[in-house]
Amino acid sequence: MQFPFSLAAAALALSSTGLAFPYLVPRTNITNTCWTRDPVCLGYQADAVNASITIVNACAKVPTCTPGEKNHGRKKVTGIVKSFPYTATLYIGDNCAGVEQWSQEACQALFQWRIDDICEQAYPKGESLYQLGYNSAVCDTSSVSFNFGG
Repeated sequence: MQFPFSLAAAALALSSTGLAFPYLVPRTNITNTCWTRDPVCLGYQADAVNASITIVNACAKVPTCTPGEKNHGRKKVTGIVKSFPYTATLYIGDNCAGVEQWSQEACQALFQWRIDDICEQAYPKGESLYQLGYNSAVCDTSSVSFNFGG
């Protein structure tokens, strides 16, 4: 994925607005063909700020990924926020979910792109809420989930 601006700088600049990272993902620049399945959208939403924190926490548990790497030992990981009843669950397979240059921003973008953006079309609620759902990649069994308890 290539981004036309520094997501870290944009996130820092907008942190005082209350908007969480996922709303900064440039939706038109994602060309990853690993994800062709539609997500399962649950029709429920959660507070976007806490949702973003759970996603950041899950992505932090997968700091690196090299496409094609075998026997990497990655397992399914979960991000949580204390007293928030939703979790972000992530598994990244051998092809790094189709991401050529892995980064925390790219990981977070997968959740936005493969769950929230698509499910928002089916159940529009606005940017203050994050859509619940899950999705899996066809290229390497990677998966992302933002759901009740996992």
